[in-house]
Amino acid sequence: MASQPYPYFLQRNSGDLLKKIMDDVTNYAGGVLLPLLDTIARVLTSVLLLATLFLVQPVIAISAAVILGGFYAVTFQLLTRKRREVDENLKTHVTGSFREAHQMLAGIKPVKVHRAEEHFLARFAGHSAIMARMFARTPVFANSARYFVEPLAFGGLVVAVLLLVARGRDFSDILPNLGVMALAGYRLLPSLQLLYAQVTQVSSMRHAVDEVYDEFVAAETDKSVSRVISTEPVTSARPFSWDNAITLCDVSYRYPGVSRSAVERLSLIIPKNSSLGVIGPTGSGKSTLVDLLLGLYLPTAGDILIDGQLLTPALVPSWQASVGYVPQDIFLIDDTIARNVAFGLPDEKIDPVRLREACSMAQILDFIEADLRNGFETKVGERGIRLSGGQRQRIGLARALYHRPSLLILDEATSALDVATEAKLLEALLSLADKLTMVVAAHRLSAVDNCDQVFDLGNEIPAVV
Repeated sequence: MASQPYPYFLQRNSGDLLKKIMDDVTNYAGGVLLPLLDTIARVLTSVLLLATLFLVQPVIAISAAVILGGFYAVTFQLLTRKRREVDENLKTHVTGSFREAHQMLAGIKPVKVHRAEEHFLARFAGHSAIMARMFARTPVFANSARYFVEPLAFGGLVVAVLLLVARGRDFSDILPNLGVMALAGYRLLPSLQLLYAQVTQVSSMRHAVDEVYDEFVAAETDKSVSRVISTEPVTSARPFSWDNAITLCDVSYRYPGVSRSAVERLSLIIPKNSSLGVIGPTGSGKSTLVDLLLGLYLPTAGDILIDGQLLTPALVPSWQASVGYVPQDIFLIDDTIARNVAFGLPDEKIDPVRLREACSMAQILDFIEADLRNGFETKVGERGIRLSGGQRQRIGLARALYHRPSLLILDEATSALDVATEAKLLEALLSLADKLTMVVAAHRLSAVDNCDQVFDLGNEIPAVV
């Protein structure tokens, strides 16, 4: 799933994806795959027991197979609608419970401020109550047949003995056969019952199979998801080396299901080690242009060239390895500042010198070393909740600089900073003008004042101003 392209995640609810990863895969393994393997063993055991019984009493063996098999088949068929109801309800309400829990926890601040806890808890409770009823029904469906089949089987054994006696067979002659039949029945009934229970469980958990299968099918056939990167296993790539310029030639991009292009026929040259400011009103396409430069989208028309080489899905991984990106909303993991800055690197590969260098350029080194008792080992909390918005943005900038990119893209990255801090930050970045190419997308003109060129997407025909 992690190797799917970026648009794939834009079209799916993250709560639903969590449910597929955490619940459906577990249910598929524990509720479908293992019972199926056990079913094979039970079938073999039942066949061998019936074969043994057939050698002793063929008529009784055939009768037992027909009567017991027919009983379980009829019971299974009668409960089909009920099992389907359980399956459909679990599919709907397990997904709903994951989604409601995820939404409440992800938005806990506005939930608390607006006193909306009861609303979310009530919605979650509705899903939870139905799930509880459905999970309670499954073992009832799986085991109820046993309470009818045991009297039926042993009653049949008594009838078979009475019939043999009535036909003049001596009891001493019947006794050995009776012992074999009783032993076979003693072993056969539990095998048949477990077989029935496993098949019932698989049938009731079919939604897990459907969810996993549908996800694979959707990933392969969904034409609305552009294949920006392949679905091969995700591995690290060597940064792409370039020397001259990034060129956009009549680039357009239209989001799936939208008639109007977000950006249309953009032509632009960004020379190496220069700075470009991108301005424009909300909805003019600044973030879309940034995502195109990041390789998250491929143009629906036109080309993006790096030193004349077309940016293709095959080139995207190495291109992204050479790009530093600072969004407006910084994502921080619930870990130390050091691990957030050296994002994705194991501890043994974190360079302390580079860590301090990146934080110094991001104007946050003094805060880390002077104000935080644990320095770089300070935990930032989930999504960086223990830090201010400006501090989170500066850690995000330090993360981008730590990897020493050849292209640094700032997407409203200074919006949470005060004017003085923003000025110091931009001054520090401009000092790297001969080492770094920068693209700054911003609303505030102060953020792009010192850029070598400014591209205005608000014009009727977007152009450098």
